[in-house]
Amino acid sequence: MRAREQLIEIQKSLAKAAKSEIYEALGPLSAPLQRYSDEYYAQFPGEASPVELEAIETAVTDANVAYFGDYHTLLESQKAPLRILESVVATGRKLILTTEVVQLVHQDHLDAYLAGDLDEGAFLSAIEYDRTWGFNWRNYRLHFEFARQHEIQMLAINTDPRVGHDNLEFRDSMAGMLIVEALCRNPDALIAVLFGDLHVAPNHIPARVKQYARGRKIDPIKEVIVYQNVDSVYWSLVERELEQSTQAVRVDVNSFCMVNTTPLVMYQSYLNWELNQEELEESVGLDTPHISSTVMTDQIHEIVHTICRFLELPNRGLDDFTVHTSRDLDLLDRLIEERRMHRSDLEEFKEQVEQDESFFLVDQKLIYLGNLSIDHAAEEATHYINTKLSGHVRNPPNAVFDFYYRTLKEAIGFLGSKVICQKRSCYHRADFEQLLKDTRGKRLNDRMTQIRQVSRDVLVHLNFEQKFLESNGAKYPRFQKLYCRPLSVHIGITHSLGYILGDLIYTALMNGEVRRSEVRSFFEERFVAEDRPRELYFDWVKRLS
Repeated sequence: MRAREQLIEIQKSLAKAAKSEIYEALGPLSAPLQRYSDEYYAQFPGEASPVELEAIETAVTDANVAYFGDYHTLLESQKAPLRILESVVATGRKLILTTEVVQLVHQDHLDAYLAGDLDEGAFLSAIEYDRTWGFNWRNYRLHFEFARQHEIQMLAINTDPRVGHDNLEFRDSMAGMLIVEALCRNPDALIAVLFGDLHVAPNHIPARVKQYARGRKIDPIKEVIVYQNVDSVYWSLVERELEQSTQAVRVDVNSFCMVNTTPLVMYQSYLNWELNQEELEESVGLDTPHISSTVMTDQIHEIVHTICRFLELPNRGLDDFTVHTSRDLDLLDRLIEERRMHRSDLEEFKEQVEQDESFFLVDQKLIYLGNLSIDHAAEEATHYINTKLSGHVRNPPNAVFDFYYRTLKEAIGFLGSKVICQKRSCYHRADFEQLLKDTRGKRLNDRMTQIRQVSRDVLVHLNFEQKFLESNGAKYPRFQKLYCRPLSVHIGITHSLGYILGDLIYTALMNGEVRRSEVRSFFEERFVAEDRPRELYFDWVKRLS
């Protein structure tokens, strides 16, 4: 099996797990919502034909109504419609932008905001943004800035779910009526409808628009539907090795699907939003996103220099890395073919990806982002800084050295990420104890079984650390079984212990209990002595106790 095929299987598994986590958090779908969702996914063929974005631009420009499906937590999903609508603006055709973000009762506030009579804070307060919408305002601000820049009218077409008892069909009906009213008032305009992806399926808002248009005796509606990032479409492209070169596919005569990210990144965006984590941008403004984006590289350059400035570390020459993401399914094959990665390193790469991790490949000077959260990016930027300052031990002399070396490297990574993401947290003793309590006696899948094992081992280590402190550090404890766990568990333990230590060092630094010079020495430590990693780990344990 090619490395690409192995990576695809891992990506599919991670995307499925992330999607399941979202549905578990939301709870079981009601029968009407399940039917609504099924109607949406029924639109997509197994093998759709790739098209250029120009085909969508032409279809949208010629339409009366263009529907754009929106995945609310994904920034690229908010940018993509504007890329298409830029071409409409260039033709001089009148454009009206409808938005789900604002409820129709707040149309006056929307008009005032676009006219400059209401500042941003007052606008968000007036429309009760956090209560009625709540998704990242940075993402949706783009739509309002676009309308203001091009002097485009915006219409609020959402309704308060409390009015319609959160009924999807009621919301679709109200949106349909408002769209038809806009068509009646502006027969020569293009009405661009930006609404949640499930709502733009033919049987949903488009069907209501056609129904009400017939009642108003409007000529047949010329419509186009633009979906985004449908799982089955993406995986079909992957099977044909077209995912890198394809930006969109034709679904049927009147509909397309834009492909601007992967299913994994899309679902992770929701989980990151739930955790209040900011994300890197895949593109600047309305530029088309690139694979292994230079935009992300620029952002990580800035992160690197920010960490160095704060910790007073040298930052010259810290620019010889590349950034890759889960988009790049050919990465492993290329690294092997170019002899930049030995096949013996392949297993650890796959283990890291399977754990949904981001990581830094030392020999390749390559940052791999399994997740686009800034937390992950800052952590890998820190690993890069640390490696440039201290080098890398390629052949650990024994299992004890390897265990504590990895743990200390994770501590450094977490510490650096806290400089960028001060609110970042990690599991400590009480969290691991609670996890064991919550999973006791339950049937667990392989992933949770592994997490439970990691939790037990972390607590064993923390308990021995306590005994070490109580004996005044007379003798290092030994945990031979922990040092020789399978690689996936080994990575989990060293990550967890490293994060705890990094969090404690950061807190002590902020409280003035640790000096920046000590942190600099930690970053520059070269671990030349065989027992140095364990010695330094327990020195920090004593220092922070």
